[in-house]
Amino acid sequence: MQNQSAIDVKSFFVRRPPQVGCRCVQFFVASAVVTPNSSVLSEEAFKGLGGFGRSASDVSGSEYEESEEEFGEIEAGNADELDVSKLGLPQRLVATLEKRGITQLFPIQRAVLVPALEGRDIIARAKTGTGKTLAFGIPIIKGLDAEQEKGSLRRGRLPKVLVLAPTRELAKQVEKEFKESAPYLNTVCIYGGVSYVTQESALSRGVDVVVGTPGRIIDLINNNSLKLGEVQYLVLDEADQMLAVGFEEDVEVILEKLPSERQSMLFSATMPGWVKKLARKFLNNPLTIDLVGDQEEKLAEGIKLYAIPTTATSKRTILGDLVTVYAKGGKTIVFTQTKRDADEVSLALTNSIASEALHGDISQHQRERTLNGFRQGKFTVLVATDVAARGLIFRMLTLHKLHGLFTKRENVVT
Repeated sequence: MQNQSAIDVKSFFVRRPPQVGCRCVQFFVASAVVTPNSSVLSEEAFKGLGGFGRSASDVSGSEYEESEEEFGEIEAGNADELDVSKLGLPQRLVATLEKRGITQLFPIQRAVLVPALEGRDIIARAKTGTGKTLAFGIPIIKGLDAEQEKGSLRRGRLPKVLVLAPTRELAKQVEKEFKESAPYLNTVCIYGGVSYVTQESALSRGVDVVVGTPGRIIDLINNNSLKLGEVQYLVLDEADQMLAVGFEEDVEVILEKLPSERQSMLFSATMPGWVKKLARKFLNNPLTIDLVGDQEEKLAEGIKLYAIPTTATSKRTILGDLVTVYAKGGKTIVFTQTKRDADEVSLALTNSIASEALHGDISQHQRERTLNGFRQGKFTVLVATDVAARGLIFRMLTLHKLHGLFTKRENVVT
C-alpha cells in the first residue's frame, strides 16, 4: 500500500482541501495538520499542534519522517456545523437520528464523515463505546439514500453494503443501528446457529445492507443464496477480533469475492499483523484515523477500572460481596476466560444472586433468551466469556467484573 494518509483527531476542526477527482464536501472535519500537498499525516494522539514528536507509521511498517515544512494554519470550526441537521444529510436520516436523541456527532463520527463521503478507504482506531457503528453507518446511509432516489429498490435486489462482524451479538447490534437510523432500508443480519431458510428467504426478497459473521456468510455464498457482485461498501468491524475468533481465512475468502470498485472501511481497536496485511491487500490508499494513538488507556470516558488482589480459591467467595457492594442491585457482567469458568461462577452465584451464563456452547435460542432476560431485569448478573459477550450493549450497566487475570489487556477494556 503506497502513500497512506493518516489523521489523529483532536479537539480542533479544520476545513480539509478536497482531493482531486472527489466531490467538494465543505464540512468541518476533525483533523490535526494539513500539509501543502493536502495529505494529512498522523501526530501523537491528543498532544497538541506542536509538530511531530516522532514519526508516524503506516500499516505497511514504513514511516513518514518528521516534516521540516511549515504546516498550514488551522481554521477553527463552528461547533454548530457538527449538528447533524447542518451536515447535508438526508432529511429523513436527520429525523430518525434526532428522534433517537442524536443531535451532535461523536469524535470518531466527525472524523470519518467527510473522507467517507469523498469515497476514501478508511482505517479507523477508536475506543469501544465511542460511536463507531454510526461513524460508518451515517455516510453509507447517505450514499444509499441517493441510490433510492434513482429508483433502484427492485425486488430481489442484491446488497450494496456488507458489514462483517466477529460475533453474532455485535452483528445484531450493527443491524439494530441501521434499522433504527434508516428503517426505510432493508437490512438483514446473518449469523450461525439459526435456520438457513429464514435468512435465504430474506435475501431473496431483496436487501440493501447485509450484516453478518464470516462463517455463515461463506455458507450462503457457497449455496448461491448470497451474491456480492453489487457491493459498493465494505465494513470490517472489530477487525482485530476476527483474528481472535479464528475468522481470518473466511474474511479473506469473502473479500476476494467482492467487486474491486468499492469503498472499504476497517475499524479495529488494535492493529495486529494480520489486520495490517489485510489493509495492504484489500484497501486502496486508505486514510488512517486514530483516536487511540499510543495511549495506554483504552477505556471510554466515564468508566473506572479497579484491581482487587485475591487468591484463586477466594475469588468466588468474595464475588457475591463485590457485586452487592459495587453494583447496588444494578446489572452486572462478570467476564471469564473459559466456558467452564462461566458455568461454575454462575452456579456459585445462584445461591445468593440471580445469574445466568453466556458462552459459545449455548444454543442461539438460549443465548437470546438469556440476553433478553438480562435486559428485562429477570436476573441481574450475566456471567460470560469475553468472546461471547463482545459487542453487547447494555445502556444501564452498573458493574463490569473480570473473573481472573486476562492475558490480553485490550480484552479487558474493549
